[in-house]
Amino acid sequence: MTYFLDTNIISYLLKGNATVLKKLEELVEEDNQFGIPSVAYYEIKRGLLASGATTKLTRFLNFVKQIGIVELKSSTLDLASQIYADLKNSGDMIEDDDIFIGATALESEAVLITNNEQHLGRIKDLKIEVWN
Repeated sequence: MTYFLDTNIISYLLKGNATVLKKLEELVEEDNQFGIPSVAYYEIKRGLLASGATTKLTRFLNFVKQIGIVELKSSTLDLASQIYADLKNSGDMIEDDDIFIGATALESEAVLITNNEQHLGRIKDLKIEVWN
């Protein structure tokens, strides 16, 4: 199975959250595939740069080398546009960053590991796994 990591999960990993680390190790042992949506990469890197967290930034960049970044494609942007329209028309909007991350996972048929079920759970057909 393919899993993508949402921004909040990556943040927990960088902070050394034992529960999240254990769950990730279990999935790795099961030989699953992983990826980081490019928007989640951007959100983490901008925060680390802005706060001057150079040690965490180095750990993050090493982690990214192992897992890889899933880039936004034009087809992902088309899907994100439709998700935006659907959410706007239903009066259930979420932030653009969440739409892009969700669209990236949805298009790749990946399960998005997140702690943001409240927002990402609004995206139709998106498979999420909540790690608290």
